[in-house]
Amino acid sequence: MFNYNHLYYFYVTSKLGGVSNAAQYLHISQPSLSSQLKVLESTIGQKLFEKKGRRLQLTSDGETAFAYAKKMFDVANEFAESIKSPTDKQSQRIRIGVTDQVERPFIADLLSPLIRDQKKGIEKTFFVSSAPSEILVNQLRSEEIDLVLTNKPIYADDVEELASASLPVNLLVSSKNLKEFKIRLSRNTSAAEFIRLAPWGMIIPSYKMKLRHETDLFMQEIKSRKKAVFESDIMSVVGRAIVDGAGIGFLPVAYVYDEIRDGILTTLGPKTGYWKHNLYLLGRKNAAHDDTIDEVKNSVKRLEKLVK
Repeated sequence: MFNYNHLYYFYVTSKLGGVSNAAQYLHISQPSLSSQLKVLESTIGQKLFEKKGRRLQLTSDGETAFAYAKKMFDVANEFAESIKSPTDKQSQRIRIGVTDQVERPFIADLLSPLIRDQKKGIEKTFFVSSAPSEILVNQLRSEEIDLVLTNKPIYADDVEELASASLPVNLLVSSKNLKEFKIRLSRNTSAAEFIRLAPWGMIIPSYKMKLRHETDLFMQEIKSRKKAVFESDIMSVVGRAIVDGAGIGFLPVAYVYDEIRDGILTTLGPKTGYWKHNLYLLGRKNAAHDDTIDEVKNSVKRLEKLVK
């Protein structure tokens, strides 16, 4: 039906984001590569690329073609690994999509123990990408990724929840700020009282974030108001601003566990948290799960024990 070399050229061009980079990678001239891409488009009767300014961008048909091409060449790579001699170390790729509402450095902490633990002579490589939950679920369905970590439950016939964790959310403040202003906390200090007396404003996620909605509900519940001095839709930036002492804010304790353990941040509230922020690990329904997938599942489940 079509030349598989042309399909591979299309795959590389899509992956590297343009003809120039792809031609250099493939060791062929740009005109030759462009010509062979046009042959592929002519063969399948669909336009795969379109120009957006100076950039080359996939059309909707191109995105579909790339998804299928990626599956094919991923399988080819796995086949190449499988026929290596027993003395060669095999590699295993785990592709995880993380919703853009989850704090990124926290994901590195979650996966680091699994990366260090190389069992049975298999070298594990984790690929982590970030996008809105809806996009990630579609990528899961098309097998572009193996797992999705999100803070929103997904109800679909072809997606299943593999693990979940309820993370306590507490009020966090820079320990250095407390010391400089000679503020002492006790077990009886309420969130409303501390927010009212604290000389710092609030660090909050943007209105698009689930954690912001939860924070607003809690502030209404305790009948508290405080000026927001910093707002972001990037969770790691919210966490960093609190760590740096720019203000106070609510975060799942697991997101900043190391900073709390090292005394950089001080928590206010019960160990069970003022409320729980849930995370869900999703996979394709009835998909075969290997040992590494099970290890990721167990890591998510252990998050609840981490903060107790």
